[in-house]
Amino acid sequence: MEPLPPVVTVGTEPSPKRRPPWLAIGFALVALTAGGIGFGLGRATGPDLLRSAGATSAAPSTSSSPDVFTVDGSMTVNGSCGSGGYSDIRLGGQVEIVNQDNEVLAVGTLLTGLGSCKFNFAVTGVPKGERLYGAKIGNANRGVIWKTQQEADTDGFHLTLG
Repeated sequence: MEPLPPVVTVGTEPSPKRRPPWLAIGFALVALTAGGIGFGLGRATGPDLLRSAGATSAAPSTSSSPDVFTVDGSMTVNGSCGSGGYSDIRLGGQVEIVNQDNEVLAVGTLLTGLGSCKFNFAVTGVPKGERLYGAKIGNANRGVIWKTQQEADTDGFHLTLG
C-alpha cells in the first residue's frame, strides 16, 4: 500500500489580528502633544524667562550680585511723545537689554521722568560677560544702541528722538 499524499488546504490562512491604523496615529499624537507641552513648560519656567524677569534660578538678582548689573538710562522725545510717530514711546513702554546676538538679557519699563516726554529706566539683573550690550526701546524700527559692558554699567543709555 502506498502512503497517502499530505493534506493541502485551499484558501488563505487566517492572518494575525491587526490593530486599526488610527490607534497608532492616536498614540503618536498623544506622545507628541505631551512632549510639546513638557517642552513649552520647561521654556516658560526655565532660566531664560527668569533671567529676562531679572532673576536667576539660584537666587533673586540684584545689582550687588557679582554676575549681574543694572543698566540705567533715559529716553527723551523732542516733539509730541505718545502720539504720531512716537506713539510707542510712552509711560510703561518696554525697554530690552540685548546681547550682541540680539538675545534679550533683561527687560524693564519706561518710568516717569522730567516733563511729559522724558522717561527714565533702570533694568536690573543684566548678566555680565557679554561682548556687547544693546538697548531697544519702542518699535523695531527704532534700532539698537550698542555699548560695551563697562559703558553700559557706568554710563547707561541716554537716548533722544526727534
